[in-house]
Amino acid sequence: MKKFLSMTLTLIMLMALAVSALAVDTVPPTDSDPEENWIMPIDLLIDYGTIRNQIGLDTTIKLNKDNGKYVNLYVENKGSGSVIATINDQSSRTFKKGESGHIYVEVTQGALGGDKSYNFKVVTGTNGGMVDIYYKIAQRDSQ
Repeated sequence: MKKFLSMTLTLIMLMALAVSALAVDTVPPTDSDPEENWIMPIDLLIDYGTIRNQIGLDTTIKLNKDNGKYVNLYVENKGSGSVIATINDQSSRTFKKGESGHIYVEVTQGALGGDKSYNFKVVTGTNGGMVDIYYKIAQRDSQ
């Protein structure tokens, strides 16, 4: 019985030593500027893709202003001619061969505070031809 008690007591003491040896003191990091490492919210990516045809992009999407103050249409013109991008027939911009950039409009609510439809178009320039673009539509709080 004495042997059993002494072995049990020894085992308990060894386990206590092992647990305390494995314990790691953790100290939370101190930050001089806690806002410096904040994760900024990403854009709400609505649609994207590559188009290579004579029609271009013509899509209508319902948006809610709670998802971001602005909607942006980013265009990379990979074709041989210019293309014209618009949102709701506003914010028109011509993108020459090889040019990229974006246009935007402010998102507003529709009648009775509901979602409002926005029409995104990218069509051939004045010389006609093929539309060859990569595009992204995103809603965000910044332009």
